[in-house]
Amino acid sequence: MTPFSTDYLHQVSDLIAIRTGLNTYEHRRDRLVEILQLHPEAQCYPASFLERLWLLPDEHPLWQALLAELTIGETYFMRDEAQIVALRDEILPTLIQEKRRQRNFSLHFWSAGCATGEEPYTLAILLTDLLPDIDRWQIQIIGTDINEAALEIARIGRYREWSLRGTSVSLRQRFFSALEQHEPPNHTLPVFEIRPEIKRLVSFQHGNLLGDALFPTQQDVVLCRNVLMYFTQEQREKMEQRLLHAVREEGWLLLSPAEFLSQTRSHYGTRYFNGALAHQKNHNGANLAKHYTMSFAPIVVPPTIDPKLTTQEIENRYRVAVTAMQAGRLEIAMRLAQQALEDRPHSPAVHTLIGSILASWGEAARAHTHLKRALELDTLFADAHYLIGLMQLETGDYLSARASLRAAIYCRPDFPLAYLVSGDLFKTEGDLPRAAHAWETARRFAAVLPATIPLSDVADVTAEQLIRLVENRLNTSA
Repeated sequence: MTPFSTDYLHQVSDLIAIRTGLNTYEHRRDRLVEILQLHPEAQCYPASFLERLWLLPDEHPLWQALLAELTIGETYFMRDEAQIVALRDEILPTLIQEKRRQRNFSLHFWSAGCATGEEPYTLAILLTDLLPDIDRWQIQIIGTDINEAALEIARIGRYREWSLRGTSVSLRQRFFSALEQHEPPNHTLPVFEIRPEIKRLVSFQHGNLLGDALFPTQQDVVLCRNVLMYFTQEQREKMEQRLLHAVREEGWLLLSPAEFLSQTRSHYGTRYFNGALAHQKNHNGANLAKHYTMSFAPIVVPPTIDPKLTTQEIENRYRVAVTAMQAGRLEIAMRLAQQALEDRPHSPAVHTLIGSILASWGEAARAHTHLKRALELDTLFADAHYLIGLMQLETGDYLSARASLRAAIYCRPDFPLAYLVSGDLFKTEGDLPRAAHAWETARRFAAVLPATIPLSDVADVTAEQLIRLVENRLNTSA
């Protein structure tokens, strides 16, 4: 039983959201309770603890301790192979060529939410490989983060082997110095230190992305990966504006596969590079490339939970709605789902279920509204990404469908349905080897699941059915 009242947790969550943009309302509420329990003052004197948080700047050790626990900060060199390949083979070479033609030998990059620095150092490594005359260039790579402890690690530039798990042996030898770190009880751990010629290209500064700090502008490339997903919807919109201001015309913005632009997407053209999405800022409002085709109609939030219902009754109503939908009783499922939404207006699962039913009825705009709301509540909700991908496939928008399916897999790496449909998309595009690989992956994940239980709340396909579907696809595509 948590020692904190719901009202108190709401107040703490509101303050964190206002100051940092971090969303602790839904899927991170339990983590917030755990963190507060680490602070005796919060348990013994909750009111004064909250008052101190209001008064203290986010650079204060108390705030920094909270942020260190709330922000994951897990990263590594060369993270997200598809985006790294796009940077190395497409974006950076084109950018360098344009600069040479203009005789402008300067490059500007911002890694927003850089954590312990692996991302900006990765940029420095890529540029060192691509620029044989690098000493001729003025290169500025800035990494910013709200977590000062993480920035201190970045400035030192020493990493354990886990941070280099995405790198080759040759890359380690070229760009890192191997050290040994002795720790009790008498064992040695390998440590890798960034070489000085790489470290000199990167600088780090503390900054709250939603605060008053001055952030870079006129950037050639801005990376803000795995950051927006932790913000509240209101703060994501503010952050999008800051990112838009930071990118120069025809510059690039890279997000993670699980993130999308909602308020500023009309200012970018979306480019697809063999598995990776990148957003190029429009020149004078011109449309550079195809955009996502999603509806963002406003949604009315239903009333709060009926106090007469127990938590078990609320969950049971949702489960019955799922069962009805999977049995094809869509009218009953919708009635129950709408009642469940009255009970839990902020549940991404309920919004996704309603979106699934509406999509089955062909009401794409209303379905998108609920699916978009689900992702506002939980950016990492895989079923919503999956359904959006299916709907985009139906309209022939393969670029957006690929991005949505990749986001579903990013959020749930063992999601058989997303791999199955990804394989179908690859086959439609004539890429049979990648289709077969995706299907095989779907079969492998389905094989370890209960045979007769549906693989998702928004689909009636069981593991054994999916395995048969895969085998049929492989046989007919051989």
